[in-house]
Amino acid sequence: MKKILKFLDNFEENAITVLLPCMVIIIFIATFFRFTKIMIIPWSEEAARYMMIWIVFLGIGVGAKNNAHFTVDNFVNALPESTKKYTFMLRTLIILGFCGFMTYVSVGLVSKLLKMGQVTPAMQLPTWIVYSAMPVGLTLMLVRTLQYAIRKFVDENAQEVE
Repeated sequence: MKKILKFLDNFEENAITVLLPCMVIIIFIATFFRFTKIMIIPWSEEAARYMMIWIVFLGIGVGAKNNAHFTVDNFVNALPESTKKYTFMLRTLIILGFCGFMTYVSVGLVSKLLKMGQVTPAMQLPTWIVYSAMPVGLTLMLVRTLQYAIRKFVDENAQEVE
């Protein structure tokens, strides 16, 4: 059970660890085959593009989990120490609101694509699978932002008790 929980806790990293080498291998083989005129792999560019999309959207969850997204800290650092906690809470609420709204919108988009039955040109892959990266990635960012905020508040409260 612990292994399953650890895998789920590191889901994004594990998926990116698989997708990135696959993307590089596909691009390398397609480039090599095209350069040597052995053959042309018509779906390689499309597959690499879709893998990159999934890597990016999974990566936003990793960034949120580690609080590694780009921020402008000068403004927050200029504020008095007493307001930093509230600034962090406001920032967290804005991120959660944005992710929630965008997840809602992207789920609507994916459901429309599912009903249309559109497929990609080279791979004949249903487009809803590609576009599912948006709600999955945004939901992961929402969850990881909450996870980081809770962890931060628990750590701060534990330090205040000591």
